[in-house]
Amino acid sequence: MNKIIKKTIVGTAALTVSVLLAACGQQSTTSSSSSSSSKVRSSENESTKAYHSANRMIRNHDYQGAYDKLNAVNNRSGQADKLSTDLQNYISAKSAYDNGNYDQAVSNLKNLKSTSPAMRDAYASLQNKITSAKKNSYSSSNSSTTNVSRNSSSTSSAVAKNGSSQSSSTTAANANVDSQTSDQIVTQFANKMGFAGSKGYEIIPTAKNGSVYRFEVRQNNQDNTVASMIGIYQYNSQTGAVTKLQ
Repeated sequence: MNKIIKKTIVGTAALTVSVLLAACGQQSTTSSSSSSSSKVRSSENESTKAYHSANRMIRNHDYQGAYDKLNAVNNRSGQADKLSTDLQNYISAKSAYDNGNYDQAVSNLKNLKSTSPAMRDAYASLQNKITSAKKNSYSSSNSSTTNVSRNSSSTSSAVAKNGSSQSSSTTAANANVDSQTSDQIVTQFANKMGFAGSKGYEIIPTAKNGSVYRFEVRQNNQDNTVASMIGIYQYNSQTGAVTKLQ
């Protein structure tokens, strides 16, 4: 009888230990799972907070601050990660725009990946600025080209009209020649050769040696769009002698 009682007590004790161990194991598993879930929630909260903070910074035009805020989060959500990419592209495009590299700015300002309204507005604003700057740059370039063309045209011809003529150089190489060639000399040559009047002649000084001048003579068509070569002449202002060289 005593043996039976002892066996019962031992069996009961063993069962109790097993139950206790199982309970501890279950509690440990539950605790580990709870800890893991808590970390995930903490990470999600951190990413969400960073995302909202970044949007506020974007509204305040602090794009670098917003980018740094998102990158400080270790486990970013997909949306936060996309916003970070958009900010990186925006910052690169803004830098290129500020430096006048408008084509590069357009290239850097790629399509939005995030759904952030603040980022969308910032993109649209910068895009409008780039487009406007490119148009102004193009207009300025055309205006400059037109002015150069007009200046070249106005300084390259010496047209004999109404019994008088004006002379100027076509290139920097001819500028010194022209400075030494008075209007009176050109007029004398034009009158002698019959180039005076309203026939659209252009008399261009190209060389000077003492009292001997070399002139290139052209004549405009009726629309003044084409100047045909008449010839190259050598004129001695002292003797009045003229030689056609070409």
